[in-house]
Amino acid sequence: MKTQGSEIPLKAYLYLLLGVFCIAWSAIFVKMADAPALTSGFYRYFFCFLGLLPIWLFKGIKIPDGKTALLIIIAGFLFVADMSLWNLSILRTSASVSTLLANNASVFVGLGTLIFFKQKLPKIYWIGLSVAMVGVFLVAGKDILQNSSVGFGHLMAISAAIFYAGYMLITQRIRGKVDTVNFMAWSLLACLFFSLLTCWQQDLEMIHFNQKTWIAFVGSGIICHLAGWLCINYALGFIPAAIVSPTLLIQPVLTAIISFFLLSEVLRTEQIIGGMIVLFGIYLVNKKS
Repeated sequence: MKTQGSEIPLKAYLYLLLGVFCIAWSAIFVKMADAPALTSGFYRYFFCFLGLLPIWLFKGIKIPDGKTALLIIIAGFLFVADMSLWNLSILRTSASVSTLLANNASVFVGLGTLIFFKQKLPKIYWIGLSVAMVGVFLVAGKDILQNSSVGFGHLMAISAAIFYAGYMLITQRIRGKVDTVNFMAWSLLACLFFSLLTCWQQDLEMIHFNQKTWIAFVGSGIICHLAGWLCINYALGFIPAAIVSPTLLIQPVLTAIISFFLLSEVLRTEQIIGGMIVLFGIYLVNKKS
């Protein structure tokens, strides 16, 4: 762990950048998969859990107390809601726009702390919130008003950010009671349950897919979910969250670059300008820490 006055090792920064690069592929893999969006979500959890299982067994399985277990289950439900809405939005809009809008989670985390925990928010938060909302309107406003299908996809991505904010708030409350690997493993089991239940209720295809789709499923679970967040969690052990949070804003930029070359997605001028404004607003929100 990083101590006061100690130098942050270069390896920690490299892991952080590698983690951001890994999660930047999340929307790309959903787009590449020839499968229902909710099925893609299920296999993301499934392959991540398979990759995490040996690490979990090595670290030692620890059963949380009843209250913590209940909160982990709720966190799993919120994460599935977030991922389901985000995956659905990705198939309705571009990977880059969907990723950008979903990154507003930290904005809603601040509102959540105000509403549920009565935590006073600094002036910089409200400035950042206002800036981010202006950017969101530039990115999504035209489609919401003129293209109902794409606009609905934008709204799904924004709704996903709200659910992810709820997940983050619960995670912050219980992370002191359970280590990273155990929290990740138990929450993945909850995610698998809720995701499989949803896929079963919707009677979605779960097995018969082509090779490219299975590669996308594995990539989403192993590269984005497992490797990406293990790298970021490792970096958090050395680098302050005040540095990590703004660094994560590189994700939508990388997604936009990757989607341009692999998916031939091109952003409109106002979306590029709005995206820069959104990222600046989110940066200001994170400055409160």
